[in-house]
Amino acid sequence: MTKMRGILGVLVLAVLVYSGLWHTTAFQAEKQAATTLAGWRDLGLRIEHGKIKLSGFPYRMVLTIDGISLRTREAGLDFGADSVMLVSHLWTPGHWVAEARNVKALFAGGALEATDGYMRSSYRRMKDGGARIVVDSLSTEDFSLVAAPGLQPGVSLENWELYLRNNPTTGANGDGLYENRFLDFKLTFETKTQRFDTEGGIMGPPVTDWTKASIGSWRDAGGLLELDKISLSGDGGALTGNASLTLDETFRLLGSASLQVSEKDALGALLGVFGRQTTSVPAGTVAEQVSVMMQMGTLTINGEPIISLMPVVN
Repeated sequence: MTKMRGILGVLVLAVLVYSGLWHTTAFQAEKQAATTLAGWRDLGLRIEHGKIKLSGFPYRMVLTIDGISLRTREAGLDFGADSVMLVSHLWTPGHWVAEARNVKALFAGGALEATDGYMRSSYRRMKDGGARIVVDSLSTEDFSLVAAPGLQPGVSLENWELYLRNNPTTGANGDGLYENRFLDFKLTFETKTQRFDTEGGIMGPPVTDWTKASIGSWRDAGGLLELDKISLSGDGGALTGNASLTLDETFRLLGSASLQVSEKDALGALLGVFGRQTTSVPAGTVAEQVSVMMQMGTLTINGEPIISLMPVVN
């Protein structure tokens, strides 16, 4: 009997300790979520949301944010969802999984727009203080890519994934020539006939808002968007290459891309994005180097003017 009481005492003590740890950690997470949203608001983001509710005891820590809306002051980012649920565990405080319902997201003034009934992401805090975020959709049946450069409106995606990793250490790198990247990214999506992959990073001071002041400060400090890999394949052809981009004094794209196109259809698809056609690559051609330039407000392909470039921020 004495032994049984001892065991029960230990179990009761363990439950009390666990309960105390759970509530302490969960309340800290709830407070941190509110502090983070307030911090984003202080940076100039327009944030609106309903109640932040805590649940999940004893197995999970669940924070539910109702009716969230997040926008930059200018038309850079506009994200809204009926609710966002953040889930973690007591033993994984640096890893959260987010589930968003009825999402609508616009980027770069509506150049990229998507809606999704259910979107999920994984947030993991790294040892160096940075963070790694992976975003995708559980099912693409309720996902709609309303608008995107080079794609027909309402195109159906088989799957997609966006990977982001921020670098908490900014400033000049070891050789002193360029700034460290403050963000690395990778984007993959597939349709029934095509697959697109790109990965790269953004150098320069972190951009905190989509305004001329914020974007201009990034540009003037040597900001650079590097696409280390560009890959488009399908329909019997392929396009690969890389690019480096920044902005000119009027906030139009400035830079170049070096691409290699195999088969006629691939180059045709590239020019088709801009409403152009080509017969310059005979069927059966193994590969052709394509030079893309963006300067003085014009995009050219192999020296031929294709489209006029508009400012990315007004």
